[in-house]
Amino acid sequence: MIYLLLCILSSAAVLVTFKFAERFKVNSFSAILINYITACLAGFFLANGDVKPLLSLNIGTLIFMLILGVMFISVFRLIALSTQRAGVAVTSVAAKMSVILPILFSVWIDANDSLNTIKIIGIILALVSVLLTTYKKEKLTHGRAGLYLPLIIFIGIGIIDSSVKYAQTTFVTNELNPIFNSAVFAIAGTIGFAILPFNKPAANNLKHIKTWILGVILGLVNFGSMYFMIAALNHTDILTGKQMQGSILFGINNIGVVVASVFIGLMLFKERPTRTNWAGILLSVISIIILAYS
Repeated sequence: MIYLLLCILSSAAVLVTFKFAERFKVNSFSAILINYITACLAGFFLANGDVKPLLSLNIGTLIFMLILGVMFISVFRLIALSTQRAGVAVTSVAAKMSVILPILFSVWIDANDSLNTIKIIGIILALVSVLLTTYKKEKLTHGRAGLYLPLIIFIGIGIIDSSVKYAQTTFVTNELNPIFNSAVFAIAGTIGFAILPFNKPAANNLKHIKTWILGVILGLVNFGSMYFMIAALNHTDILTGKQMQGSILFGINNIGVVVASVFIGLMLFKERPTRTNWAGILLSVISIIILAYS
């Protein structure tokens, strides 16, 4: 469970870092680029600079990693755009509700994962708790864009998380985990720097030290969120001799990130949850208990 807890904290820290970037007027794309450099170096460091495991992968796997890297930076940019046009609340709900896709994918691809009545109830309660916890009254600001962008976010994040589950199930061992992450982040970063000349505000923002500080922090926690997710999926319980089912892990992780974000927002940014949000937090605790014992 320690890996799952670290994944939750890392993912919540990503959201907090973006919040600080907004407060200190740091260009989000600049921070994202530095984030990819840092995440790539973090994985390379943990792998002790050994890239040989990558050379043993077949061409199909390498193409898969290339596509995953492209999706990483594409979805990041779409989240920023959706936040501007559809609003923070709507985008957040779309991102969190996307957990249903990796849950279903895990059940489909993993022979050790399955659905039962108790787990289905837990998943449904988890989705409802996410809606309640993240609910805020907010109007769409850009017509149709405010409708299709959250839908694209829902599908995009769902595919990325499902891809991580696929990678973990088929070829990413604990030994390959660091350099796998390093390579994917390197691909995303390379694409980002290739399009940087077309984004002058982001290029100019790279001159500021605060951009690099927040970008490095973002990179470390972003790397941690993916690294610990794979580690949690790979972890075998000593008592049962089994790995935690992906459908349970994705559900608990998603709820944990939402709840942690709410409490961090309350402590650091004085963002007071509404009664609806508190009801969602209470329901999330119930859903976690149900999923944990399903």
